[in-house]
Amino acid sequence: MPYICFFNSKTMKPDFRHFGQLLRARFEAFVWITGLTLMAVMSPVDAHASFCPLKNLGFSFCPGCGLGHAIAWLFRGDLVQSFHAHPLGIAAVLILTWRIVDIFRKPVLYY
Repeated sequence: MPYICFFNSKTMKPDFRHFGQLLRARFEAFVWITGLTLMAVMSPVDAHASFCPLKNLGFSFCPGCGLGHAIAWLFRGDLVQSFHAHPLGIAAVLILTWRIVDIFRKPVLYY
C-alpha cells in the first residue's frame, strides 16, 4: 500500500492537490456507495416519487422499475420479496459491490 501524505515534504504545508486527485480518482465509488446506502435505508413498502424518465413520459413499462425496492428488500434480508420486486436486484448489488472494490484497488497516480 503506497504511503499517502497530504503534506508537502519540503515545506510541510498541506498539499490539497493530492487530496483533490484522490477524490477525483475515487468519485465514482463514492457515488455508488451513496446510491446503495440510500436505497438500503429507503422503505420498500412505501410508494415514492419516481425519477424514472420513462415513467414520467407516460410509458407503462420500464425495465428498471422496482430495482430500488429490490435492493431495499435485499438489505433487509428478504430475498423472496427482493426477487419479486425485480429479478436483477441481487445481480445489481453484486455488480456494484464488485465495481466499488475494483475502484478502490486501483492505485492513485499523483502528479
